[in-house]
Amino acid sequence: MEILSIEEAAWKVRNGSVIAYPTETVYGLGSIIFDKEPVMKLKSIKGTPENKPLSVLISNNKREMLFELIDTFLPVAQRLAKFFWPGPLTIVHECKADLPDFLTGGTNFVGIRCSPFDFVNTFIDLVGHPIISTSANPSGLAPATNYVDVFNYFENQIDGVLICDDSISIEQKYQALNVPSTIVKVDHHNFEILREGAIKKDDIIRKVL
Repeated sequence: MEILSIEEAAWKVRNGSVIAYPTETVYGLGSIIFDKEPVMKLKSIKGTPENKPLSVLISNNKREMLFELIDTFLPVAQRLAKFFWPGPLTIVHECKADLPDFLTGGTNFVGIRCSPFDFVNTFIDLVGHPIISTSANPSGLAPATNYVDVFNYFENQIDGVLICDDSISIEQKYQALNVPSTIVKVDHHNFEILREGAIKKDDIIRKVL
């Protein structure tokens, strides 16, 4: 497995590869979202059922990427984003009608996250579109929290791993929470916490209600 520069990683993703990359929570597995072959390869590598939906990461620098995924950002989602984006919150939101089933699992919803990690935002900017964001681990095992874990899980299975370079401050390198994101599903004026992660349930309720 190659260790990739940020430019190499973006090029590989644009051209249909599956790579691992760091976020402020855990390492993620990523690919482009509109090409079935790399998405299904990612699911196969991770051991994810073919019909299971996957989450997507947009760039905090270019939040207009959101509208590649959805038509209108619901008010409750806007409130969640106001308080918790960029950050470890995945918002599961009704998606565009033409978003492919291999991404959404036929649910008509898509999970969207926006990271505060400058490094991963620059990476997504270079890709130019949202990317798959799912924790880097075989199904049932603990998420990878460093590149050594990635190698142990996926050597010779994925197309490379992106590691933070010297442009990232020591402070940012040690800000990683090593806890997966909290997942909240929104539907018009309602919301449902599907998974409590880095953001606690009480914090969500306090901000939204």
